[in-house]
Amino acid sequence: MLNSVEDAVLCLNQHSEIVWLNEPAAALFGCPRALALGRPSSQFDTLAPLVRQLPLSDLAANPAARLTQRVRLERPTREPIPLEVSVSQLAYQGERLITAVFRDVTPLLQMEQAVYESRKTQALAALTGGIAHDFNNILTAVISQLDLALHAPEFPAALRQHLLHAQTSARRGAELVSRLQTFSGQSKPELAPLNPADVVEQVIFMLKRSIDPKITIEGPPSSAPRPWVTRADSQQVAQALLNLAINARDAMPQGGRLGLELENVRFTAPVAAPRRAGEFVRLTVADTGAGIPPDVVNRLFEPCFTTKDRSRGAGLGLSIAAAVVAEHAGWMEVTSKPGAGSRFSIFLPRCEEPGPGAVPKPRLLQESSTTEGKERILLVDDEELVRLVTKAVLSYRGYQVEEAADGQEAVERYQAAPTQFHLVVMDMHMPRMNGYDAIVRIKAINPAAKFIMLSGGVHEVEPGAAQLASTAFLHKPFDNQELVQLVRQVLDGR
Repeated sequence: MLNSVEDAVLCLNQHSEIVWLNEPAAALFGCPRALALGRPSSQFDTLAPLVRQLPLSDLAANPAARLTQRVRLERPTREPIPLEVSVSQLAYQGERLITAVFRDVTPLLQMEQAVYESRKTQALAALTGGIAHDFNNILTAVISQLDLALHAPEFPAALRQHLLHAQTSARRGAELVSRLQTFSGQSKPELAPLNPADVVEQVIFMLKRSIDPKITIEGPPSSAPRPWVTRADSQQVAQALLNLAINARDAMPQGGRLGLELENVRFTAPVAAPRRAGEFVRLTVADTGAGIPPDVVNRLFEPCFTTKDRSRGAGLGLSIAAAVVAEHAGWMEVTSKPGAGSRFSIFLPRCEEPGPGAVPKPRLLQESSTTEGKERILLVDDEELVRLVTKAVLSYRGYQVEEAADGQEAVERYQAAPTQFHLVVMDMHMPRMNGYDAIVRIKAINPAAKFIMLSGGVHEVEPGAAQLASTAFLHKPFDNQELVQLVRQVLDGR
């Protein structure tokens, strides 16, 4: 029975001589049973240090105890093995015998580390999500104010270039906040059938126009089999691929080859984690750069970990890519050798093939022939600065704008004059009453009411809100032109 268990069982007498050991113990300690029985444990290099770590003196003071502790097995040919040992003693034929049961706790320690990393990531995600929401409100005001100044007729032409630079920097800040929201889990993917080749083509198009010409960009060969369809958010997958491509670019400062590969793969059980059995599309970004040392590979997806100078990045690119892929029920794999380049692969599960023409194209904001109007708009936001600049943007184009500081005030203002407002522009996250509840209350007053929902915290509409008629969604920060075009489209029923 003891030979059939996985744990290593060792029995010593009071002189530390080996009385008995099972086959797993003989294999673990490198002590053949025929050679070990009756010999002192001190004669075996792997076993002697372990016996010295056993709490034998504590056991002698308390013979009835069963003592447990962690020890390390040092072997010349491999990494140290963490063991948990349970030690007890018994009297047998007038002799004191020590029984030690050793268990390899490597999987347990790995699980504990994974739980620790998960909790650390959750705490960091909660922090970044809150910061991102506040920054979006600030950036909404900054971008709108800059746009108003840029289009003011009395604005000095000599300062125009400076203002454009400031506007570009503000938009870069908005992009960073968007990446923070992706990492924090606040930006949920909008899953739809997707042809991965379309995303790869889009990414290659952008890379060829923005990357150093010393780096050759290569895509999948035209003769490659047609990739399977997957359910994914095209923008988020493209962002993940771009993050990988930027890292590949940075690994080749003197130039090289950056390849995007696309293939269908099928795994059958059993499969080693994180791989799973099934059919998947593999998107790979490969480079001919310097490669990654083994000790760095294990930390690549840690938030804020980077081997670059801090002026060149915050260390969020790979962790955001991994978060995006996980949201799509996939995983990532890395293969790299110093001096031989790196390969980062994204695996996305195959979905059922839709019918012809069923794979949707991204919906773009339509250009309006006019962005002006005279309708009355109720603007609801708890940030006074956001209300100030948004009202200025809309008033400049002729709209009559009234303000409310939260959902409760918005309901009261609307109830007092239900036919007065043609449109409600509503922030979703506010004190007293949030935007979604306020919309439901206003809909009860006037089922034909029209809304634009604003949010700096989430990219998707809250559960149930998508079922409301005549609603649109706009994420902060937004361009003034984007806002006024959407206002006009909603008012016109388009």
